[in-house]
Amino acid sequence: MKIRRYMASNMQEALLKVKMDLGSDAVILNTRKVKRQGFAKFFKPPLVEILASLDEEEDKKVELDDEKINALENKVKDMEGMLDKICKQMSEKLVEVKSLDKTEKIYDVIIDNMRQNDVAEEVIEDIVESLKKQGLEENSNVNEIFVMFRKEIIRKLNQSSSITVEDGKKPKVIMFLGPTGVGKTTTLAKIAANFMIREKKKVGLITADTYRIAAVEQLKTYSEIMGAPVTVIYSPNEIKDAIKKNEDADLILIDTPGKSHKNKKHFDEIKDLVSHSNADEIYLLISASTKMKDCNEIIKAYSFIKDYKLIFTKVDETESLGIVLNVVNSTGKRLSYFTTGQSVPDDIEVINVDQLSKKLLGNS
Repeated sequence: MKIRRYMASNMQEALLKVKMDLGSDAVILNTRKVKRQGFAKFFKPPLVEILASLDEEEDKKVELDDEKINALENKVKDMEGMLDKICKQMSEKLVEVKSLDKTEKIYDVIIDNMRQNDVAEEVIEDIVESLKKQGLEENSNVNEIFVMFRKEIIRKLNQSSSITVEDGKKPKVIMFLGPTGVGKTTTLAKIAANFMIREKKKVGLITADTYRIAAVEQLKTYSEIMGAPVTVIYSPNEIKDAIKKNEDADLILIDTPGKSHKNKKHFDEIKDLVSHSNADEIYLLISASTKMKDCNEIIKAYSFIKDYKLIFTKVDETESLGIVLNVVNSTGKRLSYFTTGQSVPDDIEVINVDQLSKKLLGNS
C-alpha cells in the first residue's frame, strides 16, 4: 500500500496532486490545515495537507457491475436536481433580506476580527464612526464593505518609510531608542548590514549602552564581521566627538541603553543623549508582544521627542498585530520596520501597510 502526503495552497489543488500521482482509486486518509512558516503566516492562508493511500493489490479492488453504477448515477442526478431546487429557493429568500441587516452582520464579523487582533476598542469605534460619516450604500456587497474598512485602516496607518542615504552629503545620523530587551542592538546590526552589503554604503556604529557588557561585546562582534568601526561612549557629552570621528561615513547608527522610564535619573541620561546627538532621525522600538497598558507608558515616557518613527520588533513572537494600529493612532508617528527573528541581516522588512490592514481584518 502506498501512503503519501501532499501539500498545496488549497483543497482543490491538493486533490489534483493526489489524483495525478495516485489516480482516481486513491483513498483520502486525513486532511488538515498547516500554518505557513515565518512572517508569511500573517498574510497568507494556511496550507492544506492531505494524507492519501493506494492499495496496489489488484485482488482488493472492488468491481461494480454496470447495473449498480447506473443506479448510483441516477441517484446522484436526482440529488443534484433536489439541490438545485433548494439552492434556488434559498437564493430567492436571501434577496429578500434587507441590505442594512446584511451590512450590520458584515460589520460584526469585521469588528470581531479586529478585536481578535487586539485592536483597541477606541480605535475600532473611531473607524466605524468614520465609515458611517462616509456612508455605506444600502446595496453594498461584502467586498465593498471590506474594502472600505481596509482603506480606512490604511489611512490611519499612513505609508511606512525606511532609512535612506543620499550620496555626496554629510553622514545621516540615526538613533535607536526603546526599553531594555526590545532588540535595539540586533536591529541596528541588521540595518547596518543591509546598507553595507546591499547598498555598498560606509556605516559607522556608536554605542552608549555601556551598562550591559554583553551589549557592547555584541555590537563589537557585529562590527568585526561587517567591517564597520564601532565607537563606545560613556556619557552624553562624548557623543558629538564620536559622530565627528565617523564623519567620513554615509550613515551613523547610535545604539542606546534601555533605561527604565520609571527611574528619572537614568532616563534623564537618555534625554541628554538625544539632545547632544542632534540626530537626523530617531526610531522608537517597541516589541509587538507588549501589553497596551505598558506600551502607553513607554509612549508617554518618550513624548519629549517631537519627531520619531516606529519599529516593531519580535513580530514572529505574536499572533496579533493590533498594537501597531493602536500605537500609530495614539502617537501619529510614522511606521518603519518589522523585525521577525534574530538572523542578521535578513529578519527585517519595511512594513507593508496593505498586508497589515488585511491581517487586522482577518483576511490573512
